[in-house]
Amino acid sequence: MTKEQVYEYIKANPKKPFHLREVARGLGLSKDKAKHALEELVAEGKLIRTRRKTYGLPEKMNLVVGKLQIHTGGFGFVLVEDGEDLFIPPGKLAGAWPLDKVVARILPTRPGGKTSGEVIRILERAKQKLVGTLEFARGYAILRPDDKRYPERLLLSPEGLEDLREGARIAVTVHYPEDTGEKEPFGVLHEYLGQGETPETETRAVIQNFDLRETFPPEALAEAERIPRKIPAATLKAREDFRSLPVFTIDGADAKDFDDAVHLERLPQGGYRVGIHIADVAHYVREGSALDREAYERATSVYLPGRVLPMLPEKISNGVCSLVPGEDRLTMSVVATLDEKGEVRDYRIVQGVIRSKARLTYGQVEDLLSGGRLPEEARFLEDDVRELYRLTRHLKAGRLAAGALDFDTREVKVDFDEGGNLHLIPIREGEARSLIEELMLLANRLVARHLDERGIPTLYRVHEDPVADRYKTLVEALNRMGYHLPATDPDPAAMQRVLEAARGKPEGPAVSMLVLRSMSLARYAHENLGHFGLAFEDYLHFTSPIRRYPDLVVHRVLKELIKGKGKVGPKKKAAWAEKFPRVAEHASERERAAEKAERDLTKYFQVKWAEAQVGRTFTGIVSGVTNFGLFVAIENGVEGLLPLSDLSDDYYEFVPEGLELVGRSTGKRWRLGDAIKVRIERATPALRQIDLAIEEEKMSTSEKKPTKKKARSPRSAEGKKSGKAPRVLAGPPQEKARNDRPPRLTAQKVYFGEWIGEAEAEEKPRGKSRGRRKK
Repeated sequence: MTKEQVYEYIKANPKKPFHLREVARGLGLSKDKAKHALEELVAEGKLIRTRRKTYGLPEKMNLVVGKLQIHTGGFGFVLVEDGEDLFIPPGKLAGAWPLDKVVARILPTRPGGKTSGEVIRILERAKQKLVGTLEFARGYAILRPDDKRYPERLLLSPEGLEDLREGARIAVTVHYPEDTGEKEPFGVLHEYLGQGETPETETRAVIQNFDLRETFPPEALAEAERIPRKIPAATLKAREDFRSLPVFTIDGADAKDFDDAVHLERLPQGGYRVGIHIADVAHYVREGSALDREAYERATSVYLPGRVLPMLPEKISNGVCSLVPGEDRLTMSVVATLDEKGEVRDYRIVQGVIRSKARLTYGQVEDLLSGGRLPEEARFLEDDVRELYRLTRHLKAGRLAAGALDFDTREVKVDFDEGGNLHLIPIREGEARSLIEELMLLANRLVARHLDERGIPTLYRVHEDPVADRYKTLVEALNRMGYHLPATDPDPAAMQRVLEAARGKPEGPAVSMLVLRSMSLARYAHENLGHFGLAFEDYLHFTSPIRRYPDLVVHRVLKELIKGKGKVGPKKKAAWAEKFPRVAEHASERERAAEKAERDLTKYFQVKWAEAQVGRTFTGIVSGVTNFGLFVAIENGVEGLLPLSDLSDDYYEFVPEGLELVGRSTGKRWRLGDAIKVRIERATPALRQIDLAIEEEKMSTSEKKPTKKKARSPRSAEGKKSGKAPRVLAGPPQEKARNDRPPRLTAQKVYFGEWIGEAEAEEKPRGKSRGRRKK
């Protein structure tokens, strides 16, 4: 706790910077301990070390610390924790790259001008590898990065490039001036990815670009191989035995690992006992082991189209921790007693052993709930499945009544048949998925409450209230559409009433988009801040330790609590309290990287599909409205851009408050959710870009007035009508915050009550909570 003590001491005495000896004397620390703590705080950006070797708070020195978000226009923002983001104009970045942690000085502001700053120090580099295309110019090898936020060209060291041709796709390790003493950064070849743009090359590029880990270290694989298949009798004896009960799993037809199982018992006095059994990964992956170190680095399994990068080796995920039928498996189990209405009357959390009786698929359960039958060998479970479905309907109704948000969204699955042909399959949540989802939510909520009530440190899954500026924008936009929310206090129940009222109406998609865009990102935290979107006061992730590291941490905490018969020693609590904030931040960062990688490669394959459909006409809906055109999504989830220049019947103005384009002469409006016929004009997979052309008049109009003649739309900035979206650079915004850019949403998914979409911006880390969510 020394570091926290030093920081709190300096914060409590903010009148001047402190010398090392003053800190050591004031806290009764040795000079070595005080110096170590001070240097750690400097590295984290919480303190600034001056040229006089004193240490002070950045905010007292007219400085800010945060991650740098850079726009393709050359300007950026320092994302300031517990403060307003600082605009950095072009030329003031001091060599910093996107998401670098920097120190910036606030510059003097002219009357009426916008506050801006300049980067003066780079604390931590975010990017160690860069992916792009190899070029040669005047005898020099150059990388042209894929991501346009990075420098247009990066000079490369010639080693390893001798046999490569121009146009090769490569990943390079970046060497920065602060490490090399050179004036500019340069790159060294890390991996040759392929020649040109191919699915294999793009998959390799995404893996490298998002720092995903493909192979397991030999020591981790060796540990996994040493795990015995047979469970010792002493281990079985020490656990609650569920092997005689009708335990079963429900998963996708193509699932390979089964980490959760359920069972139902009818109680003589009425009500039910429901078991939610989760694979006991923590029994096999010991803290500090090679397997644990690798799982921590990965933090999550990554599900790329056509490829999975698991958090744990297959011997564990598809072997000893996969709850397959007929095999003894160790579990961490939540056993809840429910009444007829699904209300929890009691619960227990135990270490158990199960033997699954059946492996059901979502499709089979859907058939049963639609009036069909399960396969003959599983028909003994039909009554249990129907009863669980009835109970989970009550659970879901209770969540929605409490204010849980229910978006009508879809996930698009990229699939390949045996011939290697690409298929895009829209996936909507069915009743079978919902059944399992509600039981997993119940287990997560009960475990969170259990640990919070006992004051045990753990990792929570938190989703904070919308930030004030986003919520204000949402309220104003919905008011214009005839829907109303409380002006200042975000209320999930009120939001859900709006979503329900708009469901099925022409403006329904626009309302969902607006509400979705106002949301904060869910993340992991060591504090219990509640979950706004689920309307839960207590929530964490317990149900997927095979694929999420925070779940594994929660299992270890529960094991300690069970081992101590409901108590955990103060030393262990203190160690967890110091460690868990770092784990939460790391897990959240790796989760974001995984999500971005999945979306990026999914978008690539969507564009590959569109490439084969050029010239074909499709019916779609407007899924995004911007000042440079309309994004249109067709039925299978593929989205492309219809440029403003193709709307030639009028001059259109973008109205950001209503997310619409309005014709000056005709009054015609283009809004989210409008139906439209479009033709695929061109597809550029490497750029993840699909260009559309309007095929005929708008099919579903928000407002349409007759017009006598068509007006040509304005040309692009270059004076040419290229068919591509004109590049619109916002410049240093005077009125718009960084999160107010026009929204677009290509692929959304709701998974266990959490939503993900391309409308999300990088979010600055939250500081102190505004208080935990109350029911």
